Amino acid sequence: MKLVTFKVHTEERIGALHDGKVVDLNSAYALKLKEEGVLAPRRKADALIPACMIGFLEGGEESLTAAYKALAYAKANPDAVGLDEESIIMDTETAKLQAPVPSPGKLYCVAVNFYDHATERIKDPEARQKEIDRLKSLKLDVPDVFQKPPGLVVGPRDPLIKVKATEKMDYECELAVVIGKEGKYIPKEKAYNYIAGYTIVIDVSARDQGFPQDVDFRIFKGDINWTKGKGMDNAGPMGPCIVTSDEIKAVSYTHLTLPTN
Repeated sequence: MKLVTFKVHTEERIGALHDGKVVDLNSAYALKLKEEGVLAPRRKADALIPACMIGFLEGGEESLTAAYKALAYAKANPDAVGLDEESIIMDTETAKLQAPVPSPGKLYCVAVNFYDHATERIKDPEARQKEIDRLKSLKLDVPDVFQKPPGLVVGPRDPLIKVKATEKMDYECELAVVIGKEGKYIPKEKAYNYIAGYTIVIDVSARDQGFPQDVDFRIFKGDINWTKGKGMDNAGPMGPCIVTSDEIKAVSYTHLTLPTN
């Protein structure tokens, strides 16, 4: 399923993308429950499919099952209207897409996580290959991690803001892993059990703010000021959707172990 957060007027809700349109999962599920004779259908729909993505993820498998039932109902009844005569399927002009998780609790980013990126400042091919070989020999298994403030996350169609202080605004497209439930000290073999799904985050940087220029990577690594260069307003576009983990089985996470291309 492709989960989204969207707004109709000023109200924020969660939905699913289907055939280029947005299904209001809460409204579809409430209508389904009413047709089944369930008492207080809206209240029960609100409990399993609340208006915010974090609340929905906290519902775990029970909420995801309800969402799949809501989506199936909407597909079978595309012209249905909700309990308050609202549309249960909307185009993306009516339902404005937001970041799938508009206010994430934490936003961790992995830096220089493949060899080409780690050595891109070395112009001589032989010297670059030598540095790649050196990095491989280290057998690094602890990534360099920095945080972007959650408040800078914006939606997939929101504008970026070029701050006056930079002349070197840059961006990188990143795979984002959405954690679906709480946990601590999780063994590696159980990590996938905590992943709700995957989305896209654009890591926007001001390369001349906190990033030392024209220096060897090993010095660069020690001197960098991540927060200043990565923490500008709107510097974390996210989305448009979360693809749930049940639809993506083969994902591999490595640090500095990818091919050079």
